[in-house]
Amino acid sequence: MQIQLGKRMAAAAALVLEGKPVADIGTDHAYLPVYLIVNDLCPNVVASDVARGPLASATQLVELLSLTKKIDVRLGEGLEILQPGEVSTICITGMGGLTIREILQNSPDVLAQTERLVLQPQRNAAAVRTFLAERGWKIIKEDLVYDSGFYYVVIASEHGEMELDEIEAEYGPLLLAEPHSLLKQYLELKLSDMQAIIDHLANKTGKEVEARRQGLIAETQTIQRILYGDYKPKGRE
Repeated sequence: MQIQLGKRMAAAAALVLEGKPVADIGTDHAYLPVYLIVNDLCPNVVASDVARGPLASATQLVELLSLTKKIDVRLGEGLEILQPGEVSTICITGMGGLTIREILQNSPDVLAQTERLVLQPQRNAAAVRTFLAERGWKIIKEDLVYDSGFYYVVIASEHGEMELDEIEAEYGPLLLAEPHSLLKQYLELKLSDMQAIIDHLANKTGKEVEARRQGLIAETQTIQRILYGDYKPKGRE
């Protein structure tokens, strides 16, 4: 049976350390673990989820494909289902950045003995990147994919030192350093969405409304700096 991943999940699969054990946290239906095993990208996978419903579907698929010896399906919270050093790559995809950050910071012992993190925050990517920089992780690769009408960032990180400014934390140091082919249209869409909100707030009053409007204006100015080439990432100034 062939498992076809969407662009978002395929981008995550491309970033795991091949030939080494992987954990897929929040596995849902276990499509990523099955893909990794069927394509001989890793010897075994721990597939976990906090919800019993998706985990039942994952178990059913793993059993159907007779992969129970290579895919270990576990019920539990975050990285608590792992022993330190049990896997080389931890994948966390399809969650908000704040949730990903919480999962990582709650299991420092597991994190310390993990070689690579593959993370795909649905929102608040800056929180993830900032956490990595503060905890001794370096982003080694970033990808940007367009899948089913949405843009997704995928981040691969390993132990190392990294400094980020606010713009790099928000939009990705590597996506900015070597401009990704999708970066321009991604930023143009964000700019358009922000401008629409600014216009909507123009006729509203109140301190909170004005604070939000000014924050959005500042962010649109940052995006314009990037688009017009006025922002230079570290190493290109």
